[in-house]
Amino acid sequence: MTGKGRLDLVERLTNECIDVCLAVLRGRKYLAPLLDPSFRVHKLQRAVNEQKTAVGEMESAVDRIMTAVEKMSEIDFTDSDAAAQRVGECCIEVMEACCFQDITGQRMSQVSETLGAVEDTLNFLSDGLDESTLPESKTLLNGPALPGGGMEQDVADEILADDEGKQEARG
Repeated sequence: MTGKGRLDLVERLTNECIDVCLAVLRGRKYLAPLLDPSFRVHKLQRAVNEQKTAVGEMESAVDRIMTAVEKMSEIDFTDSDAAAQRVGECCIEVMEACCFQDITGQRMSQVSETLGAVEDTLNFLSDGLDESTLPESKTLLNGPALPGGGMEQDVADEILADDEGKQEARG
């Protein structure tokens, strides 16, 4: 290989090395938020805990529904008034158990948002898109509290009762 050919090869390899270095530096810049301990400890761990809690809530709701349906199958319909009351009680139990869906949906939204942030960053890095296409980071809504981590219902009721009293006094 002649001197000119070697210089061209060295220049091309040098440019490729520079491109690789720039890609690595850019990747580190955009991975930094995902590697930050606060993201990993708080957001990812919370998402995992939310998912586990949601699964537990769904299992509990299914158990309650199945128990209510079993109770309905055991009803003696010879006394129609008592049977109607038992069916009504079982239906209320089923409806109460179905209320898990709203809270579970909120929990799973948090999981989806956290995983979406990870996915968006990884897609951006793997596609090699320009910086203007990186999605803006969003903060997660807190949603329902994990078991043992939120306000007790009686405290919330007291706050709401105080607020209603203040509104009536203003009105």
